[in-house]
Amino acid sequence: MAVITVSGDRITLKADFHPELSTQAGRYRGRFLGKEIGWSFLPEHEQTVRQICQTLYGVDGTPAAWNDCCTVQVEVDEQDIRAPLWRQFNAGIYLGGRHVVGVFGPRQAVRTGRGIKFLRGQPHCATRIGAYHMEVPTGSLLEIRKYPRAALEFLTRCLDGHGSWSVDAG
Repeated sequence: MAVITVSGDRITLKADFHPELSTQAGRYRGRFLGKEIGWSFLPEHEQTVRQICQTLYGVDGTPAAWNDCCTVQVEVDEQDIRAPLWRQFNAGIYLGGRHVVGVFGPRQAVRTGRGIKFLRGQPHCATRIGAYHMEVPTGSLLEIRKYPRAALEFLTRCLDGHGSWSVDAG
């Protein structure tokens, strides 16, 4: 979720964690005010904050974008060996602004993201001396629940060379 609220002297962005968000917010003097409030920006950065939402989450930050959601099924087919989406070293796997899979805690246990369910195949994680290598194998099928329809075009671009998606009819 990424929702922007505009008030008189501040703009706030309440968004799910994304590893790139703090870097982008820092460029425009965004300040994180806690989980309940989110990020705070000066009013002159409204268009830029909306662009950050488009870049990371595929939505413009309006609550209306999250009112129309669907369940999406993603078929993993990693074809882009130059920049693999489904293989990461010491990082979680993100797709279309959603956390798909990562590790949790000092034991580095594999954990799927909120609203993610694997229907076929499972993520693999190899750990070694404090480092890990995460992979979702080709042929895996996963379900993303409550994905905004407004971001489906963004999802298509994210999956270019990495797989395909369809809206779950059931």
